[in-house]
Amino acid sequence: MRKTRAVLLSIILSAVFSYALLYSTLELPIFLNGLLMEATPHYGAGEWKEAEQFVDSVRPLGYLCLGATLTLIILGFALGRYKLSFLGSASLILPTFSYFASAMFFLSGIGFLRIMWLPFIELSPGSSIYEKISTAKSILELGDIAYLPYDALRILLSPADGRSLDETLFKTIVFAASILFFAGCATWFYARFQGKGFADMLVYKYSRHPQYLSFLVWSYGLLVYDKYVFTPPRGGYFAPPPLFWVAAALVLVGIALREERDMLGKHGSEYADYRYRTPFMLPLTRLVGRMLRTPVKLFFKKDYPEKTIEIVVTLTLYGLILLALSALY
Repeated sequence: MRKTRAVLLSIILSAVFSYALLYSTLELPIFLNGLLMEATPHYGAGEWKEAEQFVDSVRPLGYLCLGATLTLIILGFALGRYKLSFLGSASLILPTFSYFASAMFFLSGIGFLRIMWLPFIELSPGSSIYEKISTAKSILELGDIAYLPYDALRILLSPADGRSLDETLFKTIVFAASILFFAGCATWFYARFQGKGFADMLVYKYSRHPQYLSFLVWSYGLLVYDKYVFTPPRGGYFAPPPLFWVAAALVLVGIALREERDMLGKHGSEYADYRYRTPFMLPLTRLVGRMLRTPVKLFFKKDYPEKTIEIVVTLTLYGLILLALSALY
């Protein structure tokens, strides 16, 4: 395909996907919440019994959704179908959109997406679902070390109006993710149209996985919204969920590592050279990258895990490290 046509098609396709990402973040949740508010029940402070009965009736669906999500993740790794694992990781954080619903009952409107988290809520102590939601904070906020970069930024900016700053930063993060997603998609499409084995130019010079990075940045924006922008109605508090963002991020890293193993098998030294000179996901210096890979080096005596079991052990190890840091944060 001619370069001009390849560039044009790459830009058009990437623009469509990037606009869809923006729309799905800023407009679609509000629209869906309006529709679902008519289809889901609303219970006030004096209707706890009715709320409990409704939760009992949909409890099996919550376990089914969570089971299906975990099955997608596991099957994707086991079969080498990484899109399945990506779909599973995205499903883990899909309920973060539930914070666009301002209602007392936690499953009203788009808040119904929280049904996937119901099994975790029920692990919390309490004699009623409302007590469990209140104490579920100790589970949902595991992994809150993820807020460290944003908290540092807030302290640095020292806003007089914190909420106004948070709203601005939330939109900035989402727009930045969309731009990065556009750049990653356009470069990837162009490389495919030109018959290259893999993309190694433009944004791919600074990150081997810019599209995954854009997904992490985008979902981090939602995490910021859930904690700092969302204002629950009286009696409608629901703890933010950094645990699920950390879990989804680790799964995404695992997918990227599996894909790189396949790329090495397909392109050999050419991809090995590219991997050596280009940061994994974040555009970090080589020194910082080596520091972050220290646990892998200690365990497996190499820079990156290759076998599936090595990847699982690595993700588990880093997950435990993040949980330990969260306990201290």
